[in-house]
Amino acid sequence: MHENRIVELLTRKIAGEATHLELGELSYLLSQYPDAVYYEALLEQVWDFGHEGDQADVTEAFDKHKLKFPDDLDFEAPSKTVGGYFKKYVLVYATLALIILSTSLYFSKFYTSSRKEVRVKIFAGKGIRKEIKLPDGTLVRLNSDSRLSYDLDMQSHDQRDVSLTGEAFFKVAHDKERPFVVKTSKIAIKVLGTEFNVKEYPGDRESETTLLKGSIELTVNGRSDQKFVLKPSEKFALVEKNRNLADRNRNLADKNSSSVLMIENISPVKLGDQEYIQETSWIENKLVFQNESFEDLLPKLERWYNVKIILNDPTIKSYRFTGIFIKENIIQALEAMQLIKSFHYKLNENEVRIY
Repeated sequence: MHENRIVELLTRKIAGEATHLELGELSYLLSQYPDAVYYEALLEQVWDFGHEGDQADVTEAFDKHKLKFPDDLDFEAPSKTVGGYFKKYVLVYATLALIILSTSLYFSKFYTSSRKEVRVKIFAGKGIRKEIKLPDGTLVRLNSDSRLSYDLDMQSHDQRDVSLTGEAFFKVAHDKERPFVVKTSKIAIKVLGTEFNVKEYPGDRESETTLLKGSIELTVNGRSDQKFVLKPSEKFALVEKNRNLADRNRNLADKNSSSVLMIENISPVKLGDQEYIQETSWIENKLVFQNESFEDLLPKLERWYNVKIILNDPTIKSYRFTGIFIKENIIQALEAMQLIKSFHYKLNENEVRIY
């Protein structure tokens, strides 16, 4: 058990007998189980107590025992070695045995539950995209202004859980014994090994899951009885009812619900002589948009370029754009959009005001 080894190494450290390798092992164990510093403080108190009164106290106790039981044993005069051994090891190890017996069950339960709860959190700020390899070998591309958390010990559980806020592309390592589950504030996606994209930003009216390879099983939070299985090149969308749904392929709306569920086939966006998958183009550092209003483009531009955009004119908000940005900066992007629709802008540090 880890706590037993930590106590043993701490005792050797306090006694001044730990080797460099043991000190290194102790440092690693304390970094993995930080609450075990409780042992260090307690052992230092025990050690200090064992040294109070120095050698005379131990010798005096030995002599009193000899006078009280003169015929029981053939005692020899105590030496510094005997007294030092008694003080350094018998007192400390007897106390340690009591500590371990009384706390091992508690700490066993504590560290078992702690390992389940300790999660690694990854954040990609605005204008930044990151690539992560999870402990199980799954590759994750994290889009701008997104957060991912996962259990460092995910492979020891029945399923590999990750939590997402924002957008990420997953290339899941296959493991038929441990399903891979992505959880957001609205949906849960269960797979064994596949490639798919999930987008769900706070404040956005639409949550999207796009499947490229394999298959996935999807459930909406609060509707666990409903399961949706996607095939390659299909997209699942959960949309608030106030959005325009006229051109959706399959409408799974619940009249009593505040949202609409849809499954549709993804279709490439053709720009010039090239075709792009809008839902996953960001993985190649390409921002693709098709027939989107300026209002819907604003949060995408803000995340992509790490700027704050202020637009209050309802007429300009309704302007619609189709295009692709690859290496353009925010000024070049706005100037390209001005060629399609007329508007003005003013840039002040990281704030853009459009009028």
